[in-house]
Amino acid sequence: MLGFRKRKQIETNKAEGERQLTLVFDDEMGIPKEDEYVFRYHAKRLPNLLENQLSIELLNAELLSEGLSIVALFRNTLPGSFEIDELPVLLLDANNVPLGRKVLSRVDLPNFEPWTSKPVYLDFFADELFGDFELNDSMRLVFQMNPIDPLQTLSDAERASFPSAAWELLARTNVSTPPVGENEFNMMLVHVETDATDVTATLLLRNGYAQDLNVEQLPLELMSGDEAIALTVVRLTEAVRGKHAYPVQATFEAIEATGPFTVRIKQ
Repeated sequence: MLGFRKRKQIETNKAEGERQLTLVFDDEMGIPKEDEYVFRYHAKRLPNLLENQLSIELLNAELLSEGLSIVALFRNTLPGSFEIDELPVLLLDANNVPLGRKVLSRVDLPNFEPWTSKPVYLDFFADELFGDFELNDSMRLVFQMNPIDPLQTLSDAERASFPSAAWELLARTNVSTPPVGENEFNMMLVHVETDATDVTATLLLRNGYAQDLNVEQLPLELMSGDEAIALTVVRLTEAVRGKHAYPVQATFEAIEATGPFTVRIKQ
């Protein structure tokens, strides 16, 4: 883990309002001299910030066997020093589709002084990325300001039962969708996959209550238009946790209709 004790300060001569941001290098990062010029170049060319703003700019990304290594530049125009903890960031593609999500903590980041720019090295691990993708210059990092219902942790066996494409879409959908309302419980259809005879639906059970809800079994109907054409029952291995989204799969067998399909809870 990198330390952040000693530092080198470089004035960027870039005015943010009526003040200049100071580009700060912490010596224990071990940044080569030639890379300092790269950071200084980026610090100068980025758009101005208003007062009391914090930004994160992706400068470089490298795919690794176990995830993604990112070099970012944090900039701030806040009036005082601060720390960051439990701050989610999204990695987006050119179409604003989420490619990954990481929650930053004090372990990942240094302390920040007011009106400074500071390089930070971040690793997105495999479970923080939503499938495979190719690197390109249009990717960017943004702070995730909207709240979400976090995905409930599944057992390894349950997780492995989801097809890769379905799970990736589920993860993207969850970070892009506002949470369910307070004291509400609903079901969201995320993905439908068909084969020669069966239809498999990937769903999110979203619990807006503070307390856990025991849903031992859930009767579901497969709909083709306004007609219910099949019935199945999903059995949950544990309660749906409060303020969480529980991923489930439902398979409807021997379906002759061609869709499009929706799924609803049988009344």
